[in-house]
Amino acid sequence: MHVGPVTIDYDVLVAGLRGDTGFTSQEFVEAMSFSLKYLRKLMGADETYQPFIIPGGGTSAMESVASLLRRGDKVLVVSNGVFGDRWKAIFNRYSVAVDVLKCDPGDYVKPDDVEKAVKDEKYTLVAMTHVETSTGVREPVEAVAKRIRDKVELIAVDGVSSVGAEAVKAKDNQIDVYLTASQKAIGVPPGAGLLVLSERAVSRLSDESVAGYYLNLKNWVDVMRNLEDGKASYFATLPVQLIFMLAKAFELMDKEGLENRIKRHERVAQGVRAGLESMGLEIVAKRPETYSNTVTGVMVKKANPSEVLKAVLSEGLELAPGVHPALAGKYFRIGHMGWVTPNDVMTTIAVLERVLKRMGEPVNLGEGVRAVQLTYS
Repeated sequence: MHVGPVTIDYDVLVAGLRGDTGFTSQEFVEAMSFSLKYLRKLMGADETYQPFIIPGGGTSAMESVASLLRRGDKVLVVSNGVFGDRWKAIFNRYSVAVDVLKCDPGDYVKPDDVEKAVKDEKYTLVAMTHVETSTGVREPVEAVAKRIRDKVELIAVDGVSSVGAEAVKAKDNQIDVYLTASQKAIGVPPGAGLLVLSERAVSRLSDESVAGYYLNLKNWVDVMRNLEDGKASYFATLPVQLIFMLAKAFELMDKEGLENRIKRHERVAQGVRAGLESMGLEIVAKRPETYSNTVTGVMVKKANPSEVLKAVLSEGLELAPGVHPALAGKYFRIGHMGWVTPNDVMTTIAVLERVLKRMGEPVNLGEGVRAVQLTYS
């Protein structure tokens, strides 16, 4: 129950067990073509959007957004935590101006505040995070996009901890860039950044971009088009074995159905929160309307979060440390995404109850497990 990399389905892992399959092989081209096509569906995009699968992860996908910027452009970052701040850290490396809207840890930047900012200043790009992995807070992306769409040229959304588990509607919400990583809710090992670009965004790819070389999407766009059309193509080596795993994960997603997959994640998240709250623990996300389907931060009063993680790991359960500096030493995180089921929730809450009780944390022993059972009964 880590926030990523998540536990991988064995069929997905086995799909990548190939000793010598090149990036020009027919097998790879077919797997890549299928994956690019399915990525549009996953992102709620249509044929007007260009899909990309590039080496790296969520951060490489984020940095590739610099491909759309030119010297002197202004960017507004909407940050709900550590990974929202990463947008700022990335864009500060380029010759663009960056402003940031922030909030208290566990809260979120309100759509009204974003709308006011873009009325007061002309921005080329607004970048935000759908689910902030450091706190588990979900930004109301649809509401923000609606308020600002006619006031900015480009809208980019980091969906690293949302795509595959939350409703994602790039086309309906007129989002220009939606990005994610392979190792989160998609349920594949780390190694790829995935994103879709609107026609408007693709039109910004040019030699005037401030981007460098490797993550400049102008260098990748023809490769992606060729591969989707079933033609081998090369700019730099793609993670071949990972693409086979990705194609298998997408096949399993399609079999489950995206709506069913999102409902499963929602149900799992409900069980996690019901168990935690019944134990008497506080959730980092302050407002129920911002609870995410994928990550829950958990506050502790007496127990040392680092010792909690060690103890639960000794019982076969891996959770994630808290990474928000304002909450250092006060919380840990539970990841509930990918191939998770209600049975994983039951195990997680049961182990946490025992461990926290032993560590002197004031918990209602047995009440968390009971709440989970009632949630799923």
